[in-house]
Amino acid sequence: MTNFTEGGMKTKKWKIGFFLTIFAVFIFACDSVKSAKSYIHLVGKAQGTTFSIIYFDSLKRNFALQTDSLFRVIDKSVSLWDSTSIISNFNKNTPNTVADEHFTNIFKRSMEISQLTEGAFDVTVSPLVKRWGFHFKKNETMPDSIEIKNLLACCGWQKVRLENGILIKQNPCNQVDFNAIAQGYTVDLVAQFLENKGVSNYMIEIGGEVRTLGKNEIGEFWHIGIDKPVENTEGRPLERIVSLDGKSLATSGSYRKFIMLDGKKYSHEIEPSTGYPIQHNLISVSVKADNCTDADALATAFMVMGLDKAKVKAVQLGVSALFIIQNEKQAFEEVQVGNF
Repeated sequence: MTNFTEGGMKTKKWKIGFFLTIFAVFIFACDSVKSAKSYIHLVGKAQGTTFSIIYFDSLKRNFALQTDSLFRVIDKSVSLWDSTSIISNFNKNTPNTVADEHFTNIFKRSMEISQLTEGAFDVTVSPLVKRWGFHFKKNETMPDSIEIKNLLACCGWQKVRLENGILIKQNPCNQVDFNAIAQGYTVDLVAQFLENKGVSNYMIEIGGEVRTLGKNEIGEFWHIGIDKPVENTEGRPLERIVSLDGKSLATSGSYRKFIMLDGKKYSHEIEPSTGYPIQHNLISVSVKADNCTDADALATAFMVMGLDKAKVKAVQLGVSALFIIQNEKQAFEEVQVGNF
């Protein structure tokens, strides 16, 4: 798979930022812990979510301004919240809108992952997401089969392509939404920046998508907690703690972002082939991969596929994954693929 650690990254957090909790491995206040290195912590809000960047730099450089600039560049490229961004202009069919490097990188990898996952990953399902109520404003009515059929005509990853920097659409109503890949891309972009500056120990987390390299302040590999898939986030109970060594981790799930229509719960994950929210017992997927762009996108694709297909695909693609299902007794069960 393409490794974007050598060029380019992501956008803001419209994807449900959740699931990955940075585990407590940074112990500044504890007198018993003597760190040989002083790590720099950058925390704040960006892309509609929060971020945490922790790194060691022998020159003690603070890269807050540079990372903020990276966030702004990505927002101007692929943020749906910015009405003047490249992606917003493409979706509005604004004449003479040309893709930049980041839009192009994300679009190309999106198309590749769509092909690899037989369309389970699809950045064109925005019209369906909006109609079901998972966008800027909520809908309180359930779409009927005719609406779904009409909206499906506006979706389909094979109906869009880039030619000389211009998005070519089969139908003017075709739109793209990089919600499920852009955050991971941004994580990779920050990682590339830090590595270019000679930083070899870092942890980057944006909206729950994580990438690490080297070791933390107490000389251990970075420990990342995966949230237990429960709706009540009080206390953030953990399902698993993962040790990451130069890897990325992303999680997607159906247990926190959903709507209630006619007394029934509907997941925000839309099945691109049917236009309806997924209906299976897989409620959380965490993917460990070499880069966060792929981990982010594949976590979403695996959620759409369901457990059986996703397990096969994870093996084919050579990525590790942790699947959590809810059985008939409403208890959680883990299924693991690869070295997780």
